Amino acid sequence: MKYIEPVKSIILLILILLSLTLTFTIWTYSPNYPETDTPVVDISIAEKKKMEEVVRPYRLLISQPDNLKGSNSLVDINSVINSMKNWEIGTVKLFSNNTNVQQVNELINQPYASTLFFQADVPIESYGSILKFVDPIFPNTSFNRLVIDWNSSDAEGTEGEKNSSQGLTLYFISTTQNKIYSADVSKEDINSFSEHMIKTANAMQVYTEIARGGKYSIFTTGNPEKIVQYSYLIEDIDINRFKDALFNIPSLVVRRSNPVGSGEQYTDDNALMTVDPMSMRLNYVLPSAEGQFLGKSSELLYNSLSFVNEHDGWTDDFRFSRMNKESNQVNFQLYFEGLPVFSHIMSTEIMQSWGSNRVYRYNRPYFTLNDQPFSSKDIELLSGREAYELLSLVPNQQVSMIEEMVQGYYLSRDADQPLFTLVPSWYYLVNGVWIRLSPEDLGGGTFGLE
Repeated sequence: MKYIEPVKSIILLILILLSLTLTFTIWTYSPNYPETDTPVVDISIAEKKKMEEVVRPYRLLISQPDNLKGSNSLVDINSVINSMKNWEIGTVKLFSNNTNVQQVNELINQPYASTLFFQADVPIESYGSILKFVDPIFPNTSFNRLVIDWNSSDAEGTEGEKNSSQGLTLYFISTTQNKIYSADVSKEDINSFSEHMIKTANAMQVYTEIARGGKYSIFTTGNPEKIVQYSYLIEDIDINRFKDALFNIPSLVVRRSNPVGSGEQYTDDNALMTVDPMSMRLNYVLPSAEGQFLGKSSELLYNSLSFVNEHDGWTDDFRFSRMNKESNQVNFQLYFEGLPVFSHIMSTEIMQSWGSNRVYRYNRPYFTLNDQPFSSKDIELLSGREAYELLSLVPNQQVSMIEEMVQGYYLSRDADQPLFTLVPSWYYLVNGVWIRLSPEDLGGGTFGLE
Protein backbone atom coordinates (compact mmCIF):
# COMPACT_ATOMS: atom_id res chain seq x y z
CA MET A 1 0.00 0.00 0.00
CA LYS A 2 2.92 2.28 0.63
CA TYR A 3 3.55 2.43 -3.18
CA ILE A 4 0.02 3.47 -4.17
CA GLU A 5 0.46 7.21 -3.58
CA PRO A 6 3.76 7.52 -5.50
CA VAL A 7 2.24 5.58 -8.41
CA LYS A 8 -0.79 7.84 -8.44
CA SER A 9 1.49 10.88 -8.55
CA ILE A 10 3.50 9.47 -11.45
CA ILE A 11 0.34 8.61 -13.40
CA LEU A 12 -1.05 12.12 -12.79
CA LEU A 13 2.18 13.71 -13.97
CA ILE A 14 2.14 11.58 -17.12
CA LEU A 15 -1.45 12.62 -17.86
CA ILE A 16 -0.59 16.28 -17.38
CA LEU A 17 2.37 15.99 -19.73
CA LEU A 18 0.24 14.18 -22.32
CA SER A 19 -2.39 16.92 -22.05
CA LEU A 20 0.18 19.65 -22.56
CA THR A 21 1.70 17.79 -25.52
CA LEU A 22 -1.69 17.33 -27.21
CA THR A 23 -2.62 20.99 -26.62
CA PHE A 24 0.66 22.20 -28.10
CA THR A 25 0.22 19.87 -31.09
CA ILE A 26 -3.27 21.19 -31.78
CA TRP A 27 -2.12 24.79 -31.58
CA THR A 28 0.83 24.29 -33.88
CA TYR A 29 -0.68 21.81 -36.33
CA SER A 30 -0.73 22.97 -39.94
CA PRO A 31 -2.18 20.54 -42.50
CA ASN A 32 -0.47 20.12 -45.85
CA TYR A 33 -3.13 21.20 -48.31
CA PRO A 34 -2.50 20.38 -51.98
CA GLU A 35 -1.08 23.36 -53.89
CA THR A 36 -3.41 25.12 -56.33
CA ASP A 37 -2.54 27.56 -59.08
CA THR A 38 -4.52 30.71 -58.18
CA PRO A 39 -4.24 33.23 -60.99
CA VAL A 40 -3.13 36.75 -60.04
CA VAL A 41 -5.17 39.41 -61.85
CA ASP A 42 -2.91 42.04 -63.38
CA ILE A 43 -4.73 45.39 -63.28
CA SER A 44 -1.78 47.44 -64.51
CA ILE A 45 -3.06 49.03 -67.73
CA ALA A 46 -0.43 51.68 -68.54
CA GLU A 47 1.41 53.74 -65.92
CA LYS A 48 1.10 55.76 -62.74
CA LYS A 49 1.68 59.52 -62.64
CA LYS A 50 2.60 62.14 -60.08
CA MET A 51 0.65 65.32 -59.42
CA GLU A 52 3.13 67.42 -61.41
CA GLU A 53 2.65 65.18 -64.48
CA VAL A 54 -1.11 65.71 -64.51
CA VAL A 55 -1.46 69.28 -63.19
CA ARG A 56 0.47 70.92 -66.00
CA PRO A 57 0.26 74.37 -67.61
CA TYR A 58 -0.64 74.58 -71.28
CA ARG A 59 1.36 77.75 -71.97
CA LEU A 60 4.45 79.63 -70.84
CA LEU A 61 4.60 83.37 -71.51
CA ILE A 62 7.73 85.47 -70.92
CA SER A 63 7.45 89.26 -70.96
CA GLN A 64 10.50 91.46 -71.49
CA PRO A 65 10.70 95.23 -72.17
CA ASP A 66 11.02 94.81 -75.94
CA ASN A 67 9.19 91.56 -76.69
CA LEU A 68 6.66 88.94 -75.65
CA LYS A 69 7.54 85.27 -76.13
CA GLY A 70 5.40 82.18 -75.62
CA SER A 71 5.54 78.41 -75.84
CA ASN A 72 3.38 75.32 -75.31
CA SER A 73 6.42 73.04 -75.38
CA LEU A 74 6.63 70.67 -72.44
CA VAL A 75 10.41 71.09 -72.49
CA ASP A 76 10.17 74.87 -71.97
CA ILE A 77 7.43 74.58 -69.34
CA ASN A 78 9.22 71.87 -67.38
CA SER A 79 12.46 73.85 -67.41
CA VAL A 80 10.72 76.67 -65.54
CA ILE A 81 8.93 74.42 -63.06
CA ASN A 82 12.08 72.40 -62.38
CA SER A 83 13.92 75.65 -61.56
CA MET A 84 11.16 76.56 -59.12
CA LYS A 85 11.46 73.25 -57.24
CA ASN A 86 14.67 74.47 -55.59
CA TRP A 87 13.03 77.58 -54.16
CA GLU A 88 11.86 78.13 -50.63
CA ILE A 89 8.52 79.87 -51.09
CA GLY A 90 7.16 81.95 -48.25
CA THR A 91 3.66 82.12 -46.83
CA VAL A 92 0.86 82.49 -49.37
CA LYS A 93 -1.06 85.67 -48.54
CA LEU A 94 -4.06 87.47 -49.99
CA PHE A 95 -2.90 90.18 -52.42
CA SER A 96 -6.23 91.29 -53.90
CA ASN A 97 -9.67 90.12 -52.80
CA ASN A 98 -11.51 91.69 -55.72
CA THR A 99 -9.11 92.09 -58.60
CA ASN A 100 -10.02 93.59 -61.93
CA VAL A 101 -9.13 92.78 -65.53
CA GLN A 102 -6.66 95.63 -65.86
CA GLN A 103 -4.66 94.55 -62.81
CA VAL A 104 -4.33 90.98 -64.12
CA ASN A 105 -3.35 92.10 -67.61
CA GLU A 106 -0.71 94.44 -66.16
CA LEU A 107 0.80 91.72 -63.97
CA ILE A 108 1.15 89.38 -66.94
CA ASN A 109 2.49 92.12 -69.22
CA GLN A 110 4.99 93.69 -66.83
CA PRO A 111 8.62 93.43 -67.97
CA TYR A 112 10.59 90.54 -66.51
CA ALA A 113 7.58 88.39 -65.72
CA SER A 114 6.87 84.77 -66.64
CA THR A 115 3.33 83.40 -66.61
CA LEU A 116 2.16 79.80 -66.52
CA PHE A 117 -1.40 79.30 -67.84
CA PHE A 118 -3.54 76.42 -66.52
CA GLN A 119 -6.68 75.07 -68.15
CA ALA A 120 -8.52 74.76 -64.83
CA ASP A 121 -8.42 76.34 -61.39
CA VAL A 122 -5.73 74.46 -59.44
CA PRO A 123 -6.03 74.31 -55.63
CA ILE A 124 -2.97 76.02 -54.17
CA GLU A 125 -2.70 73.20 -51.63
CA SER A 126 -2.37 70.69 -54.49
CA TYR A 127 0.53 72.65 -55.92
CA GLY A 128 2.17 72.37 -52.54
CA SER A 129 3.11 68.80 -53.50
CA ILE A 130 5.00 70.13 -56.55
CA LEU A 131 6.84 73.16 -55.13
CA LYS A 132 8.45 73.67 -51.72
CA PHE A 133 6.52 76.04 -49.47
CA VAL A 134 7.92 77.08 -46.10
CA ASP A 135 4.46 77.36 -44.55
CA PRO A 136 2.41 74.14 -45.01
CA ILE A 137 -0.86 75.95 -44.20
CA PHE A 138 -2.55 77.06 -47.44
CA PRO A 139 -5.60 79.23 -48.05
CA ASN A 140 -8.59 77.31 -49.39
CA THR A 141 -8.42 78.84 -52.85
CA SER A 142 -7.34 78.06 -56.41
CA PHE A 143 -5.53 79.71 -59.33
CA ASN A 144 -5.34 79.40 -63.13
CA ARG A 145 -2.50 81.85 -63.79
CA LEU A 146 0.85 81.78 -61.99
CA VAL A 147 2.90 84.94 -62.57
CA ILE A 148 6.59 84.91 -61.60
CA ASP A 149 7.90 88.44 -61.13
CA TRP A 150 11.67 88.28 -61.64
CA ASN A 151 12.13 92.01 -62.21
CA SER A 152 15.90 92.59 -62.49
CA SER A 153 17.89 95.45 -60.97
CA ASP A 154 18.81 96.90 -64.34
CA ALA A 155 15.19 97.20 -65.46
CA GLU A 156 13.61 100.61 -65.71
CA GLY A 157 11.45 100.35 -62.63
CA THR A 158 8.26 102.21 -61.86
CA GLU A 159 6.82 103.00 -58.49
CA GLY A 160 5.77 99.86 -56.67
CA GLU A 161 7.87 97.47 -58.79
CA LYS A 162 10.37 95.15 -57.17
CA ASN A 163 14.06 94.92 -57.89
CA SER A 164 16.54 92.07 -57.54
CA SER A 165 17.41 92.93 -53.94
CA GLN A 166 13.85 92.08 -53.01
CA GLY A 167 13.88 88.68 -54.73
CA LEU A 168 11.12 87.03 -56.69
CA THR A 169 7.40 87.21 -56.10
CA LEU A 170 4.77 84.68 -57.17
CA TYR A 171 1.21 85.78 -57.95
CA PHE A 172 -1.47 83.09 -57.87
CA ILE A 173 -4.31 84.52 -59.97
CA SER A 174 -7.83 83.17 -60.34
CA THR A 175 -9.71 84.83 -63.19
CA THR A 176 -12.86 82.93 -62.16
CA GLN A 177 -12.83 84.03 -58.49
CA ASN A 178 -11.26 87.46 -59.18
CA LYS A 179 -8.67 86.94 -56.47
CA ILE A 180 -4.88 87.14 -56.32
CA TYR A 181 -2.63 85.57 -53.71
CA SER A 182 1.10 86.21 -53.50
CA ALA A 183 4.19 84.64 -51.98
CA ASP A 184 7.82 85.80 -51.84
CA VAL A 185 10.88 83.74 -52.75
CA SER A 186 14.32 84.15 -51.17
CA LYS A 187 16.42 86.75 -52.99
CA GLU A 188 19.37 84.47 -53.80
CA ASP A 189 17.36 82.75 -56.54
CA ILE A 190 16.74 85.74 -58.78
CA ASN A 191 19.99 86.10 -60.73
CA SER A 192 20.24 82.53 -62.01
CA PHE A 193 16.52 82.42 -62.76
CA SER A 194 16.66 85.69 -64.70
CA GLU A 195 19.48 84.36 -66.87
CA HIS A 196 17.56 81.14 -67.43
CA MET A 197 14.40 83.03 -68.45
CA ILE A 198 16.24 85.25 -70.94
CA LYS A 199 17.96 82.23 -72.51
CA THR A 200 14.67 80.30 -72.69
CA ALA A 201 12.80 83.25 -74.23
CA ASN A 202 15.37 83.60 -77.02
CA ALA A 203 14.33 80.22 -78.46
CA MET A 204 10.55 80.73 -78.08
CA GLN A 205 7.88 81.95 -80.51
CA VAL A 206 6.94 85.60 -80.84
CA TYR A 207 3.60 86.19 -79.09
CA THR A 208 1.23 89.11 -79.19
CA GLU A 209 -1.38 90.51 -76.85
CA ILE A 210 -4.93 90.98 -78.11
CA ALA A 211 -6.21 93.69 -75.78
CA ARG A 212 -9.99 93.85 -75.67
CA GLY A 213 -10.99 96.69 -73.36
CA GLY A 214 -12.59 95.46 -70.14
CA LYS A 215 -11.81 91.81 -70.96
CA TYR A 216 -8.87 89.61 -70.10
CA SER A 217 -6.29 89.88 -72.87
CA ILE A 218 -5.70 86.94 -75.18
CA PHE A 219 -2.03 86.08 -75.61
CA THR A 220 -1.37 84.20 -78.81
CA THR A 221 1.13 83.59 -81.60
CA GLY A 222 2.18 86.57 -83.68
CA ASN A 223 3.38 84.63 -86.75
CA PRO A 224 2.12 81.65 -88.77
CA GLU A 225 3.55 78.35 -87.57
CA LYS A 226 4.07 74.92 -89.08
CA ILE A 227 2.63 72.09 -87.00
CA VAL A 228 2.85 68.41 -87.88
CA GLN A 229 -0.31 66.52 -88.76
CA TYR A 230 -0.12 62.85 -87.76
CA SER A 231 -1.95 59.66 -88.65
CA TYR A 232 -1.77 56.73 -86.25
CA LEU A 233 -2.94 53.15 -86.37
CA ILE A 234 -5.76 52.65 -83.90
CA GLU A 235 -4.60 50.72 -80.87
CA ASP A 236 -7.36 49.78 -78.47
CA ILE A 237 -6.77 48.53 -74.94
CA ASP A 238 -8.25 45.15 -74.02
CA ILE A 239 -11.50 46.02 -72.28
CA ASN A 240 -11.06 43.02 -69.98
CA ARG A 241 -8.19 44.83 -68.29
CA PHE A 242 -10.56 47.62 -67.27
CA LYS A 243 -13.12 45.02 -66.18
CA ASP A 244 -10.53 43.36 -63.94
CA ALA A 245 -9.49 46.75 -62.53
CA LEU A 246 -12.92 48.21 -61.83
CA PHE A 247 -15.05 45.29 -60.61
CA ASN A 248 -14.48 43.77 -57.16
CA ILE A 249 -14.80 40.15 -58.36
CA PRO A 250 -14.12 40.09 -62.13
CA SER A 251 -15.02 36.39 -62.42
CA LEU A 252 -18.64 37.20 -61.50
CA VAL A 253 -19.04 39.88 -64.18
CA VAL A 254 -21.50 39.06 -66.95
CA ARG A 255 -21.00 40.38 -70.49
CA ARG A 256 -23.90 40.98 -72.85
CA SER A 257 -24.78 43.09 -75.88
CA ASN A 258 -25.99 46.61 -75.23
CA PRO A 259 -29.80 46.54 -75.67
CA VAL A 260 -29.99 50.18 -76.82
CA GLY A 261 -27.42 50.06 -79.59
CA SER A 262 -23.93 48.94 -80.52
CA GLY A 263 -21.39 47.97 -77.93
CA GLU A 264 -21.40 45.78 -74.85
CA GLN A 265 -22.32 45.85 -71.19
CA TYR A 266 -20.41 44.35 -68.28
CA THR A 267 -22.28 43.99 -65.02
CA ASP A 268 -22.40 42.30 -61.64
CA ASP A 269 -24.80 42.85 -58.73
CA ASN A 270 -23.25 46.24 -57.91
CA ALA A 271 -21.84 48.04 -60.97
CA LEU A 272 -22.32 48.48 -64.70
CA MET A 273 -19.76 49.22 -67.43
CA THR A 274 -20.89 50.06 -70.96
CA VAL A 275 -18.53 50.13 -73.95
CA ASP A 276 -19.07 52.26 -77.08
CA PRO A 277 -16.82 51.02 -79.93
CA MET A 278 -17.60 54.04 -82.16
CA SER A 279 -16.18 56.65 -79.78
CA MET A 280 -13.94 54.04 -78.09
CA ARG A 281 -15.30 55.14 -74.74
CA LEU A 282 -16.19 53.16 -71.62
CA ASN A 283 -18.58 54.31 -68.92
CA TYR A 284 -18.43 52.67 -65.48
CA VAL A 285 -21.14 53.39 -62.89
CA LEU A 286 -21.34 52.25 -59.26
CA PRO A 287 -24.83 53.35 -58.07
CA SER A 288 -24.20 52.50 -54.40
CA ALA A 289 -21.41 55.12 -54.27
CA GLU A 290 -23.67 57.99 -55.32
CA GLY A 291 -23.59 60.78 -52.76
CA GLN A 292 -21.92 64.04 -51.80
CA PHE A 293 -18.15 64.37 -51.52
CA LEU A 294 -17.56 66.54 -48.47
CA GLY A 295 -13.81 67.12 -48.78
CA LYS A 296 -11.91 70.13 -50.12
CA SER A 297 -11.07 70.70 -53.77
CA SER A 298 -7.48 69.62 -53.14
CA GLU A 299 -8.71 66.32 -51.69
CA LEU A 300 -11.01 65.74 -54.64
CA LEU A 301 -8.15 66.30 -57.08
CA TYR A 302 -5.81 64.04 -55.09
CA ASN A 303 -8.40 61.26 -54.90
CA SER A 304 -9.05 61.51 -58.64
CA LEU A 305 -5.34 61.16 -59.40
CA SER A 306 -5.01 58.23 -56.98
CA PHE A 307 -8.01 56.42 -58.45
CA VAL A 308 -6.46 56.28 -61.93
CA ASN A 309 -3.10 55.37 -60.40
CA GLU A 310 -4.70 52.36 -58.70
CA HIS A 311 -4.97 50.64 -62.08
CA ASP A 312 -2.10 52.48 -63.81
CA GLY A 313 -4.66 54.05 -66.11
CA TRP A 314 -2.70 57.00 -67.55
CA THR A 315 -2.54 55.67 -71.11
CA ASP A 316 -1.42 58.97 -72.70
CA ASP A 317 -0.67 62.58 -71.72
CA PHE A 318 -3.83 63.53 -69.79
CA ARG A 319 -3.90 66.84 -67.90
CA PHE A 320 -6.21 68.25 -65.28
CA SER A 321 -8.69 70.38 -67.22
CA ARG A 322 -11.83 70.96 -65.18
CA MET A 323 -13.38 70.62 -61.73
CA ASN A 324 -16.98 71.14 -60.70
CA LYS A 325 -17.12 71.01 -56.91
CA GLU A 326 -20.93 71.15 -56.86
CA SER A 327 -21.23 67.95 -58.89
CA ASN A 328 -17.94 66.51 -57.56
CA GLN A 329 -16.69 66.06 -61.12
CA VAL A 330 -13.05 66.13 -62.25
CA ASN A 331 -11.89 66.03 -65.89
CA PHE A 332 -8.54 65.30 -67.52
CA GLN A 333 -7.96 66.36 -71.14
CA LEU A 334 -5.91 64.37 -73.64
CA TYR A 335 -2.81 66.25 -74.87
CA PHE A 336 -0.41 65.43 -77.67
CA GLU A 337 2.95 67.16 -78.17
CA GLY A 338 1.90 69.98 -75.87
CA LEU A 339 -1.48 70.62 -77.57
CA PRO A 340 -4.95 69.65 -76.33
CA VAL A 341 -6.81 67.04 -78.39
CA PHE A 342 -10.54 67.48 -79.10
CA SER A 343 -13.03 65.47 -81.11
CA HIS A 344 -16.74 65.25 -81.89
CA ILE A 345 -16.61 61.52 -82.56
CA MET A 346 -13.86 60.12 -80.32
CA SER A 347 -13.44 60.17 -76.56
CA THR A 348 -10.59 62.50 -75.53
CA GLU A 349 -11.30 63.07 -71.82
CA ILE A 350 -11.14 61.14 -68.58
CA MET A 351 -14.09 62.11 -66.38
CA GLN A 352 -14.76 61.11 -62.79
CA SER A 353 -17.79 61.84 -60.62
CA TRP A 354 -17.25 61.22 -56.92
CA GLY A 355 -19.69 60.04 -54.30
CA SER A 356 -19.32 60.06 -50.55
CA ASN A 357 -16.31 57.77 -50.38
CA ARG A 358 -15.33 56.66 -53.86
CA VAL A 359 -15.90 57.11 -57.60
CA TYR A 360 -19.55 56.99 -58.65
CA ARG A 361 -18.99 57.36 -62.41
CA TYR A 362 -15.85 56.85 -64.51
CA ASN A 363 -15.91 57.78 -68.21
CA ARG A 364 -12.81 57.50 -70.40
CA PRO A 365 -11.30 56.40 -73.74
CA TYR A 366 -9.90 52.89 -74.08
CA PHE A 367 -7.50 53.58 -76.95
CA THR A 368 -3.93 54.82 -77.01
CA LEU A 369 -1.61 56.31 -79.64
CA ASN A 370 1.20 54.17 -81.02
CA ASP A 371 4.77 55.26 -80.52
CA GLN A 372 5.36 55.50 -84.26
CA PRO A 373 3.00 57.46 -86.56
CA PHE A 374 1.65 55.82 -89.69
CA SER A 375 2.22 59.05 -91.65
CA SER A 376 2.86 62.76 -91.05
CA LYS A 377 2.99 66.07 -92.91
CA ASP A 378 3.42 69.76 -92.09
CA ILE A 379 0.40 72.04 -91.82
CA GLU A 380 0.86 75.80 -91.60
CA LEU A 381 -1.58 77.45 -89.24
CA LEU A 382 -2.43 81.12 -89.32
CA SER A 383 -1.06 83.17 -86.47
CA GLY A 384 -3.36 83.49 -83.51
CA ARG A 385 -3.90 87.17 -84.24
CA GLU A 386 -4.88 86.43 -87.85
CA ALA A 387 -7.25 83.69 -86.72
CA TYR A 388 -8.87 86.05 -84.21
CA GLU A 389 -9.26 88.80 -86.78
CA LEU A 390 -10.81 86.42 -89.31
CA LEU A 391 -13.13 85.07 -86.66
CA SER A 392 -14.29 88.61 -85.88
CA LEU A 393 -15.50 88.87 -89.50
CA VAL A 394 -17.76 85.80 -89.25
CA PRO A 395 -21.44 86.87 -89.19
CA ASN A 396 -23.22 86.46 -85.84
CA GLN A 397 -19.95 85.65 -84.08
CA GLN A 398 -19.55 87.66 -80.87
CA VAL A 399 -15.80 87.70 -80.37
CA SER A 400 -16.28 89.56 -77.09
CA MET A 401 -17.49 86.25 -75.61
CA ILE A 402 -14.22 84.47 -76.46
CA GLU A 403 -12.30 83.67 -73.28
CA GLU A 404 -9.17 82.06 -74.76
CA MET A 405 -7.60 80.81 -77.99
CA VAL A 406 -5.20 77.88 -78.32
CA GLN A 407 -3.67 75.68 -80.96
CA GLY A 408 -4.95 72.15 -80.68
CA TYR A 409 -5.49 68.89 -82.52
CA TYR A 410 -8.78 67.70 -83.97
CA LEU A 411 -8.95 63.90 -83.71
CA SER A 412 -10.76 62.23 -86.59
CA ARG A 413 -11.23 58.57 -87.46
CA ASP A 414 -10.93 57.07 -90.93
CA ALA A 415 -14.12 55.30 -92.00
CA ASP A 416 -12.30 52.79 -94.22
CA GLN A 417 -9.01 52.18 -92.38
CA PRO A 418 -8.09 51.69 -88.71
CA LEU A 419 -6.47 55.13 -88.56
CA PHE A 420 -6.64 58.20 -86.30
CA THR A 421 -5.70 61.57 -87.77
CA LEU A 422 -4.57 64.48 -85.59
CA VAL A 423 -5.33 67.67 -87.53
CA PRO A 424 -3.72 70.95 -86.28
CA SER A 425 -6.45 73.52 -85.66
CA TRP A 426 -7.26 76.69 -83.81
CA TYR A 427 -9.74 76.46 -80.93
CA TYR A 428 -11.49 79.21 -79.00
CA LEU A 429 -13.24 79.00 -75.64
CA VAL A 430 -16.81 80.27 -75.13
CA ASN A 431 -18.79 79.59 -71.94
CA GLY A 432 -16.48 76.75 -70.99
CA VAL A 433 -16.73 74.98 -74.36
CA TRP A 434 -13.84 74.66 -76.81
CA ILE A 435 -14.94 75.31 -80.40
CA ARG A 436 -12.90 74.48 -83.48
CA LEU A 437 -12.22 77.27 -85.94
CA SER A 438 -12.76 75.42 -89.22
CA PRO A 439 -12.71 76.55 -92.89
CA GLU A 440 -16.52 76.52 -92.85
CA ASP A 441 -16.50 79.16 -90.11
CA LEU A 442 -14.55 81.42 -92.43
CA GLY A 443 -16.89 80.96 -95.39
CA GLY A 444 -14.75 78.30 -97.05
CA GLY A 445 -11.54 80.31 -96.80
CA THR A 446 -8.14 78.82 -96.20
CA PHE A 447 -7.59 77.78 -92.61
CA GLY A 448 -4.39 75.80 -92.79
CA LEU A 449 -1.94 75.44 -95.65
CA GLU A 450 -0.08 72.20 -96.35
